[in-house]
Amino acid sequence: MTSGTAAGARTLVSFSGGRTSGLMAKMLKDRGGENIFVFANTGEEDERTLRFINMCDAQFQLNIVWVEAVVDPVHGNGTTHRVVTFETATRGPSIFESMIEKYGIPNRDYPHCTRELKLHPITSYARSIGWGPGTYKTAIGIRADELDRINPNFREQNIIYPLCDANIRKRDVFRFWDRQAFDLDLPEHRGNCVWCWKKSLRKHLTIARETPQAFKFAMRMEAEHGHSGSGDAQRVFFRGNRSARDIIELSREPFEAFIDVRYLDQHAGCEESCEIFDPSQMTMEALWKATPAKPGASS
Repeated sequence: MTSGTAAGARTLVSFSGGRTSGLMAKMLKDRGGENIFVFANTGEEDERTLRFINMCDAQFQLNIVWVEAVVDPVHGNGTTHRVVTFETATRGPSIFESMIEKYGIPNRDYPHCTRELKLHPITSYARSIGWGPGTYKTAIGIRADELDRINPNFREQNIIYPLCDANIRKRDVFRFWDRQAFDLDLPEHRGNCVWCWKKSLRKHLTIARETPQAFKFAMRMEAEHGHSGSGDAQRVFFRGNRSARDIIELSREPFEAFIDVRYLDQHAGCEESCEIFDPSQMTMEALWKATPAKPGASS
């Protein structure tokens, strides 16, 4: 596979906060070119993820731009962004809740959290610095053992997959971090957004048994906003039409807990991609039309 990675190209590097995207960022930094490294904080990340991103920034001299979604409650007005830092980044559910109040609870049938909390704020930031559609490529941290997660329209949408081009697999990612002075101190089933609905049931049950309070926010959202955003039937977050309360109850029954066995488990941290511009998301052209420019921003 050749995704069009080229030295010197203008590239927006999407840093998700995990080991894989950390390695990709280091590779692209070393390669040179006009790169910007962007992390979209949702407020529901594990604090260890935020610390890891901050360490990557300092050690690899990435100058990471931290952005957060600014959800306009007026229907028809798109989500923009604000720039924050490691110190000022939101820790807590306020960003996620503002998205749910407008668009409703996200789940497998309504996967709008990635769009509103990552896609739109990152694209809004790019627009604000004058990076218009078609003027840059977006680098996504998907490995050579995750080819099923690649957007089939990646060339048309100016997406590149540097790790796929370099044939980097999960074992290579671990080997890289084993040589570093720091690492992401986070078990696979807890990264990066702890209770993310995209994770497998086994991971959810393991988390619920370890720290049931991790589902407190999801439980409150289902109680308060089950009908928000659409007015349709009661929505819940999790696979199999399960609620947060269902997950807690199931975790009290016997099940095989998830064990983070390095090198042997070749699956992604979540059962579906949470990367920006994945195949389930809108096209770049539609995305640019849906992302409003901030006042005074270049287009």
